[in-house]
Amino acid sequence: MIISALEADNFIETINGISSSDPFACRIISLYNSYSPDLVFVDYWLLQNDSGDFTGAIARNGSNFILFLTKQSDIGEVSSFMRVAGASAVICDGRFRLELNGCKTLSGVVLVRCSAFEDNDSELDFYEPDIKSVYEMIEKSADENFTPPPFDDFYVDVNHKLRHNTARLVGIRENGVCAASAMTVAESTDGAVIGAVSCDPDYRRRGFGSALIKYLTNVLVAENKAVYLHRAQNANVDFYKNLGFEEYGVWREYYFVR
Repeated sequence: MIISALEADNFIETINGISSSDPFACRIISLYNSYSPDLVFVDYWLLQNDSGDFTGAIARNGSNFILFLTKQSDIGEVSSFMRVAGASAVICDGRFRLELNGCKTLSGVVLVRCSAFEDNDSELDFYEPDIKSVYEMIEKSADENFTPPPFDDFYVDVNHKLRHNTARLVGIRENGVCAASAMTVAESTDGAVIGAVSCDPDYRRRGFGSALIKYLTNVLVAENKAVYLHRAQNANVDFYKNLGFEEYGVWREYYFVR
């Protein structure tokens, strides 16, 4: 059974009762805290089995869906729901294969770290950059694994999440300019997802990327949050391994071909 969050009590508490340490649950909770369910472009649902136990959750942002699934989730029911819900993209735990014929898929590894780094780069100038500087950094670092969204969409979304404390920006300033940046793309009470780690080509090979990851991880761990990263398949394997991130699982994203 799929129940609208508008009809359910304690949406966030219910998700935390299923699992408070799941990156997809973190992303749904973060979105819920950013955009209330009465807005037209978002929707939230809980999954419930015949015994009345809650087994997962779904969130929609526009036509993009996030699924928090468990072994008790009815994958067939969720797949049918995705087919009729107008989804253009669906991301979920890669252990659960949705029944979505004709979709293109991407997959990769979910990494996690729950402990702080003992060493830090205190001599670097860490600061909170403006959204435009972060976007420009992302544009410079775009590759086949990531295409930046339009700036206006990015600005409105990130600005809104910053005001609701569900995202944060951090950068390294060098010679008065932003040389590298990173952000949390989702945050809940128990977890955070780091993304958009970018470095200006003129400042690469100076350890700024790893310094940002360490700095941001230490801030989040000090707040008792597990720190997650979504790594593309076979991308930056040694980089994150050397930083002590462990494999939590896999992610899979489905793209509907219209």
